[in-house]
Amino acid sequence: MKKSRSSDNKRNDAKVTAEDKRKAAAEKRSKSEAEKNRRKAELDRARKARAVEREKLRAAKAELARERLKKRQKLYARLKLKLKNRPQGFDYNGYGLLPRVEIITEGDRASIAAKFGVAGITASDMRFVGGKTRFKIRKKDLRKAIAILDEMCYNYQTGDTFGIGRKCAFWAARAGLIIGAVASAVFLNIAYGYVWRIEISGNDKLSAAAVESALKSAGISVGKKKSELSASRVVSALGKLDGIVDASCEIAGTTLRVRVLESEDYAIHEKSGAYVSAYDATVTRIVMRSGTAVVKRGDVVGAGDALASGDVYSTTGELLYTDECDAEVYGNVSVTFVAEVSDSTVEYKRTGRRSDKTVFELFGCRLGKARSPYRSYETVAHTANYNVLIPLYVTTYSFYETAAVERERDVKEAAEAYAATKIEEMRFIGDFEYSYNIRPSDAGLYSVHLFLSGETLISRGVDRIDPPSPSESRKV
Repeated sequence: MKKSRSSDNKRNDAKVTAEDKRKAAAEKRSKSEAEKNRRKAELDRARKARAVEREKLRAAKAELARERLKKRQKLYARLKLKLKNRPQGFDYNGYGLLPRVEIITEGDRASIAAKFGVAGITASDMRFVGGKTRFKIRKKDLRKAIAILDEMCYNYQTGDTFGIGRKCAFWAARAGLIIGAVASAVFLNIAYGYVWRIEISGNDKLSAAAVESALKSAGISVGKKKSELSASRVVSALGKLDGIVDASCEIAGTTLRVRVLESEDYAIHEKSGAYVSAYDATVTRIVMRSGTAVVKRGDVVGAGDALASGDVYSTTGELLYTDECDAEVYGNVSVTFVAEVSDSTVEYKRTGRRSDKTVFELFGCRLGKARSPYRSYETVAHTANYNVLIPLYVTTYSFYETAAVERERDVKEAAEAYAATKIEEMRFIGDFEYSYNIRPSDAGLYSVHLFLSGETLISRGVDRIDPPSPSESRKV
């Protein structure tokens, strides 16, 4: 009996365990299904929220588009209001060529139109402005219209007259603008056919004035027609000028650009009435192109002594005539220079302040002034050429303020710089000698004694000297 009961208990325990497992599995499936449903619900809610947001965004964009459209419509309305015909202005439509007159009245438009229609009066451009009715009628119907308005006891007044006369007045008011535009176009067209500026380049020895004078003598100057100018004419005119080997030209806009090629061995000689010595020297060479020399090679001359004159004598010693003298006299010179130098120097440096000025040049006339607002300054200029139809040049001047800055320097360096300056002034030919010594002087300065010796040009032009005796004038 005991064994039977034990087996029954085991079977009952097995049934209970299986039932628990089924319940647990069912609960797990239920929870999983509930979680799935919850997630699905959350996704649906999020999808609906996104749809609502997209709808709000579309609505906001549509509202913004409507607002922009309203603003554009208001802008267009204002523009149309400003551009449309005004009662107080010209009637651009004209309403035909026949004379018409505007009537301004206080009354019902329908009644006025009805009365005028019965009387055979055509009212055009009828509109209601500022509490008043405005319309236009033919001028010949004005008396009939006034009678009708008097009969209707309407207050009225007449306005502007329109038609062919009004059109003529409209165009007459704009005739100045039209004539000015046409005249400007004609003027520019005519001006473009002339030369208004001459630019010369390549002239290092000859002055621009000399080149312009040679061109002017050949009839080439500012204001000439382009058709009258040619490269061969310019070359021919400049070929006669001493010191020019070749020349070329081109026309750019209204500018004649001339480029010259100077001779390498050409030197400009300035003529004078006579020549005297600039230094105490011993004459080494005499070059006479015109006139008469009063010294010879080896002569010792002092500063201010006569070297050559423009007097020309005959073989018998008689004065034939006096002309300008052209001569170069060289000699050995020994000179001493003394200068006071210090161990400091002043340099000018930019402070950072800058001022720009613009000057316009048109047909040789300058508009604007280039003045620096600073006492000490450096200038940089840049010119822009707008020479297409008219000779317009725009020059920009940049003024940079400078200030004096003191710095120390070597006294020997200052002496060397002083010596280099004097050597350049003397223009020695060939070898030369120089030496210097430095001695302290008063007030913290140093005295530089510079000695120079060599061959240089000693002749200096003057207006006139006392004529030499015939015997001296024949000594060459």
